[in-house]
Amino acid sequence: MFRFHLALLLTAVCATAGTTWHSVATNSEVPISVLEPSANPGGDTTTAHVKQAPPVIIYLQNLPTPRVGTDSDESILHDFRAEGFLVVTLDYAHQSRARWPFINRDFTALREQVQKKTFLDGRALDTLHIFIVPSGHRLKRDVVFYREAKRTLALDLIYPSHPAKPVGAVLEFSCDNKNRMSNFSLNFCTDTMLEGAATEGFAVAMADHPVPAPYAGLDAMPECAWKTKAAVRTLRAQSGALGLNGRIVPVGFSRGSGMALLLATTRSRAEFEGHGEHLGTDSSVQGAVVLSGRFTYLDLLANDKMIPRYNAAWGERATHEQRWRSQGALDYLTAPTEPLFLSINCTESPDALHQMEVLRHRLTELSSPFEYHLDEEPRGHRVPLTPAVLDPMLSYLKRQLASDPSIYFSHKEAPEGRKKG
Repeated sequence: MFRFHLALLLTAVCATAGTTWHSVATNSEVPISVLEPSANPGGDTTTAHVKQAPPVIIYLQNLPTPRVGTDSDESILHDFRAEGFLVVTLDYAHQSRARWPFINRDFTALREQVQKKTFLDGRALDTLHIFIVPSGHRLKRDVVFYREAKRTLALDLIYPSHPAKPVGAVLEFSCDNKNRMSNFSLNFCTDTMLEGAATEGFAVAMADHPVPAPYAGLDAMPECAWKTKAAVRTLRAQSGALGLNGRIVPVGFSRGSGMALLLATTRSRAEFEGHGEHLGTDSSVQGAVVLSGRFTYLDLLANDKMIPRYNAAWGERATHEQRWRSQGALDYLTAPTEPLFLSINCTESPDALHQMEVLRHRLTELSSPFEYHLDEEPRGHRVPLTPAVLDPMLSYLKRQLASDPSIYFSHKEAPEGRKKG
């Protein structure tokens, strides 16, 4: 045991003497250490020889948020290295701003530097597998939820290891149809929702998008519903073994937003069940975070550039309206659903802004509970980073994912559709 502790310590010291990383969140230099893989993935566990660019764990230590996982950093880091990861630790020393929503800017900075090859002095890294993991969490990769002839769909799950209490899970469908954890896509979209939620103690999962690459803007139904529900069932099936409470909220942006909404609007619809893994498990969700995207094809702007593509795929809408209706997540909404969280950037495209208005209008007509927060930081087609959106988003996730959501509401405050913007 002493040899193990000493080896781990020496590896960290030798690799990181005097090394820091500048945190945007805290405006300070954060000490980092670099721990080399102790194995080839699936290979010899006694050597540090790695023939290709390694996948990376960026491990966040001493955050100001409560540490939910009870396994020691020492044990977790040892296992990551044995699995072939290059581990980079960042020690935030419990600084108060090293948490949601401020630390989300650090995540965008880290991914930007990885993308520009300036992180770790330009060292070659596996940019398809860059995982940002808070202290006390582990990573479970490639959890299969759906199998088809030419493709197997899976998810990557970051979760508190032996949590002090059961936690809920946030599920996202990737904006990259080929590589679900592509650093390029996450960097381009400034998507920090999952790693941010993980720092607040939740389990988080990134799932393969139901549509294989190349993506042409068409989300085929009913296949997308089959696959998204299989992902929910598979994630929920991990609850007993991993200490999760079984509550799941999907989040989605761009081509993933319709997938998140679809899970909320198709609840209890038997025609979308019976496909994929864990068929005996509940596929319901406890809400959805829905950002910019397309939700219905029956109410488009007249100059929408996608209309010719839809005509080619489904036939003219005037003569094939039911086919068009079946493709839109919103058009399955016929009764109030679980409370939703909606947001879009003020400088998004006219088509996207119109779709959000149509969604809000339909929810209001049905008295379906939701809250809406306009992102007023002009950033176009990007995931929000402003506290004005992220703070209420976190409050929403805490309410919907709590083992007993009623503790967040007085008798008069049970969710009724709070709206802003």
